[in-house]
Amino acid sequence: MSDQKEQMEVFLDFLSNQPKNDQTRWGYRELLRHRFEERLSDSVERIWELPAVLLSKPNAEYLTLLLEARQLYLDGYFYSCVAMCGIVGERLIKDVFRACVLVQKNGHPQVPAETAFDQFEHVEVSGIIKFLEKADLLSPEAASAATKLGEVRNRYVHARGKEPDSDALRSIKFLHTLIEGTVSVMKDFEFKDGALVRKTNSPESKS
Repeated sequence: MSDQKEQMEVFLDFLSNQPKNDQTRWGYRELLRHRFEERLSDSVERIWELPAVLLSKPNAEYLTLLLEARQLYLDGYFYSCVAMCGIVGERLIKDVFRACVLVQKNGHPQVPAETAFDQFEHVEVSGIIKFLEKADLLSPEAASAATKLGEVRNRYVHARGKEPDSDALRSIKFLHTLIEGTVSVMKDFEFKDGALVRKTNSPESKS
């Protein structure tokens, strides 16, 4: 064996090994407060980079995920933000698919069982995007944004992202373009003379 000393860099985090008592809790509180205050000014400036949100289904499951994606961007967790944007985008696409599909059984149209739809959770989402666009259920703009979002998300899920801060903002914008074409109130409404009115070319206005 060699007696030559070897230098190496290591990362240590023994915080969780500390005693679980009030004194340690106070110390952790101060540590977390310091970390929060360090990035606070940057987080405040990033607020103006986020698109506005006006959803037609505010109680939907994806709203919580959307807010988490936006919060990750504000907090500067860009890698995680990209991944979360991809998760929300995929959820939106598959929910649009679920909402529009009927099957014919014994000569009668019916909604497939949830267990049938669940099988599409294992299908590559890019194929569903193309189906929805060709079926005129997703605008070319929304389909393009969903596709690009998936491409960025895949790079980061496989740890191949190179510019997390700018890619996080791109992902946020892609996601909101998809939202504008699916669940945004502004998909079917517009502001006229200070009032929110239904667009004349929306499906509901023609019925």
